[in-house]
Amino acid sequence: MKTTSYRPRNPGHDYYDRGTYLITLVVSERRPLLASFTTVNAHETITPTPLGEAVQQFWEQTPLMQAKHGNHVAVHACVCMPDHFHGVIEVKEPMEWSLGDIIQGMKTACTQRWWQMNGVPASTDRPNSVDCNNANIPKWLREKAAIYRNDGELIRHLSKKQRQQYYALVPRQHRPLFDDNYDDTVCLDDRHREAMIAYVHDNPRRALVRRALPDLMRRCLHVQIGGHDYGAFGNLFLLRWANKLQVQCHRRHPATGQ
Repeated sequence: MKTTSYRPRNPGHDYYDRGTYLITLVVSERRPLLASFTTVNAHETITPTPLGEAVQQFWEQTPLMQAKHGNHVAVHACVCMPDHFHGVIEVKEPMEWSLGDIIQGMKTACTQRWWQMNGVPASTDRPNSVDCNNANIPKWLREKAAIYRNDGELIRHLSKKQRQQYYALVPRQHRPLFDDNYDDTVCLDDRHREAMIAYVHDNPRRALVRRALPDLMRRCLHVQIGGHDYGAFGNLFLLRWANKLQVQCHRRHPATGQ
């Protein structure tokens, strides 16, 4: 069984077994590399960049690529936003690999394509990016850089924490496309899966609404209501309306009782 350094969002869940997940990958430093806001026929829309199209293609090819390793997965939806990616993936049979290994493989492929688009050699083809004579470089990194002469070998011999420190020191164009970690939401049932897919498809519309109405779509972590502190997102002016009435909602129709 393979191992991964990824710390799952749900430590009690078996990421080698069957399951469906909403995956979110965030571009390093939140750079808007995957899509852009464009105007088509007087309407604003979100259009994937060539890099975003490549990321979507890698996602759609995941079932075929994983089948070569004996892993049976399916992808149901995906969308590229300017600085992040959403996708829904289903593991159909128990695997020798974990979900983290599969996502890491896709992230690596995307990074290599990004480097290729920018004329940057693959990590195994370029010299070490660390200056061993620079006193500002941590001693442990200078020692490792003296042993491993290219970026690929060096990166493979660093822990997750060390990789984060390493990428903060190397040139920006040599860093991975996505953040080292990612977010996964475990699907609970069929209705939850439908909601996940709908969330992915509706992501561009919500982003355009927030862009068009920034004053009406605000996020606030501390809203005082009735002496209690809440987090809220949306039309916060409704909460500040002078007259508030407490209401109760029931699923039953008052006349029929159904």
